[in-house]
Amino acid sequence: MKQPDSVSSVSRRDILKVAVGGALAARPTVSGAQSQAKTVKKIVVAGAGISGLCCAYELMKRGHEVVLLEAAGRSGGHILTIRDRLADGLYADGGAEHFYRSAYAELYRYLEEFELSIIPYHRRDSMIRFIGESPYSEEMLADRKTLKKLGLNQREVEFVARHSWPELGMLYLGPYLDSFPDETRPFDAGLNDLDRITVADLLRKDGASPAAIEFRGGTSSALHTLWSAAIKKMRGIPQYEKVVYRIRGGNQRITDAFSARLGPRLRLGSPLTAIEYGDSGVRAQYEEFGESKEIEADHLVLCMSFRELRRIPVTPQWPESKHYVIQNMSYELKTRVIFQSRTPFWESDSISPNISFSQRELTSVWRMAEEVSSSRGLLIGQGRTSEAGHALAKFRQLYPGKSENIEQASLVNWALDPWSGSCLPVRRPPGELARFWPEVSRPRGPIHFASVCVDCFPNGLEGGIRAGQQAAKAIDGA
Repeated sequence: MKQPDSVSSVSRRDILKVAVGGALAARPTVSGAQSQAKTVKKIVVAGAGISGLCCAYELMKRGHEVVLLEAAGRSGGHILTIRDRLADGLYADGGAEHFYRSAYAELYRYLEEFELSIIPYHRRDSMIRFIGESPYSEEMLADRKTLKKLGLNQREVEFVARHSWPELGMLYLGPYLDSFPDETRPFDAGLNDLDRITVADLLRKDGASPAAIEFRGGTSSALHTLWSAAIKKMRGIPQYEKVVYRIRGGNQRITDAFSARLGPRLRLGSPLTAIEYGDSGVRAQYEEFGESKEIEADHLVLCMSFRELRRIPVTPQWPESKHYVIQNMSYELKTRVIFQSRTPFWESDSISPNISFSQRELTSVWRMAEEVSSSRGLLIGQGRTSEAGHALAKFRQLYPGKSENIEQASLVNWALDPWSGSCLPVRRPPGELARFWPEVSRPRGPIHFASVCVDCFPNGLEGGIRAGQQAAKAIDGA
C-alpha cells in the first residue's frame, strides 16, 4: 500500500518500515502440508468482544502469532452474564440476549465445537404489547375489529390478521426486497432515491394509514431499512422470528470458551493508546495495567467500537472518508434491567411475563433462568434509564396483574461502561448510507476493522463473528 501523503515524519515512517520489514524477513513459515509456503504473521487484535475473540482464535488456528489486547479487566465486551446478588443460582444475560437458528450459522458452528448446549428462550411467547397505556394480547392484535379500532386501514387489517403484528411494516417494505441482487451491494438495487427519504416517508408515499406510520415508520433511511430486510430474505430469515434460543447457563459461556482457548495471548487491562502504521506494518502503543508498552506487528485488527477508536491518536491520520465514519457512527445505548421476585407472580395472575411496554424507562421485560430450580422468579428487560427504581416504578404502574412481589431491582447501565458501552449500530438517517457503506468495512493498509458494525447485517452475535472471521481470512490470505 502506498504511504499516505499526510505522514508528518519521514524518518519515523522509515524506521517503522525497516523495523517491521526486518521482522517479516525473519518470520518463520507455518508448519503442515496445507500451509507449507505460508509465512507466519504477527497480528495485534484490539478488543476482546465476540469479534476480537473470534478473529484471534481463527488466526491462532491458522498458525499465526496473535496478541489480543482488551482494555477492560474481563473479556466478552457486550456479552455479560450477571450472577452477583441473585439468589438460588439465578442468572441474567446483561447484554447480548438471544439468537435463532435461521440467522446464526457461524455461531452454531462454534457452539458445536465448544460443546455448549442451547435451550429455547420463550421470551417471545404469548407477548403482551402495550399500545399507549393499554395492553393487547397476541389474540387481540389478530382480531380485525381491534385492528380497525387502532386506526389501521382495511388493507393493513387484513395483512396483520394473516401474518402478525410485528410484520405490519412488511406490507409496504416487502415489494421492494427482490430488487437487491447482492447482500453487500445496496446501491445496485436501483432504489438510491430512497436514501433521501425516511421509512415514514416511504410508508406515507405508498398509502399507509397514519396509525401504521406511527407504529412502523421511523426516521432512518428508507434504503437502509429495505437493505436490512432484503438481506434477511436472501438468507431465508423470517422478518420476525418468534422462536429464539440462548446458551444454557448464560451467553457469556461462548466468550469464556474463546478466552480459555486463547490463553496467554489474551491480555486484559491493556487499552490501546496510539497507532502508527506504514507500508510494512503497524506499531501499537498500549498500557498493561498502567504500564506503557509498545508492540510491532504485520497487521492490526480493530475490534472496538468506533466510540472508543475516536480517542486513539493515529499516525498518519485516517483518510477523510474513514475519519467521517469513525466520528459519526451511532450506536444503540440501552440499560438492562433485572427484577428478582419472591415468586413467579405472573403465574398466579395468569399473565404472560413477556411484555412490551414501549416506555422510555422500560421498553420490555421477559422471563429468564426458568430452568433454575428456585421458588423465586426472574424478569429481565431493557429501557433507557439510569435508575433501577424508575424502571420498577414503570413496571408497577403498567403491570396488569395484582400479585407482583418484586424484592430486588438492579440494572446494567452500559452507558457508563468506558469500553463496552456500545451495542448495535443504528441505521443511518437519509443521505448517509453511501458515506458509510462499504467504507466502514474497508481496511486501511495493514489495519483491519472487525466489529459488529462493519458487517453488512449487524445482527448481534452473528454479525460480530462474521466480521472477525472476515478479517482473519483476509490477513491469512494476504
